[in-house]
Amino acid sequence: MKRRLPMALAIGIGVLVLLDRFIANIYLDALGFFFLDIAIILAAFALLLGFFNVLTVHVQKVRMQQSGWPYSIILILFALFVLVIGLAGPSTPLLQGVFNAVQYPIQATIASLLIFFVASAAFRALKVRNGESIILVGVIIIVLLGQVPLSDNLTALKDWILTVPGLAGVRGLILGVALGTVVTGLRVLMGIDRPYSK
Repeated sequence: MKRRLPMALAIGIGVLVLLDRFIANIYLDALGFFFLDIAIILAAFALLLGFFNVLTVHVQKVRMQQSGWPYSIILILFALFVLVIGLAGPSTPLLQGVFNAVQYPIQATIASLLIFFVASAAFRALKVRNGESIILVGVIIIVLLGQVPLSDNLTALKDWILTVPGLAGVRGLILGVALGTVVTGLRVLMGIDRPYSK
């Protein structure tokens, strides 16, 4: 009973929301919007629980004076500070200033560090071993040189590579992700996967 009830609820609600996408009915639309609103509210509460979990872990770290506990104090103070000024609204000038002065530079720093990691991984992965790797290295060189305005022919070749074979690869990846999502949803709807019960 402990497993059958959550499974029946998940399958029933999933089928209702899925039918709402395909059938135009005012009652079905109302049910679909109701369940989607509940999902959004649950996600918001999950975000709050995650926030309080982070605070609890770091308060415990400060109390036990584990390694790095001064950083935990800074995290706790700034988390509470951002929470307090965020309660005034997302368009508060002080909150916008925190994002512009702290959040965006941190994101830019992490992104710039990722470039070096990606470049070193690509250098190790692109050792020429066979014909396919020669083609891959050649295409990468053409695309990189095409970013620099050396010649119009090279820029046109780079644009063709990105719009024809590159776009075909991206569409293949998107189709694969979409099919994987559909299969996962069907497995949950049919009761094969039960992520809601242990």
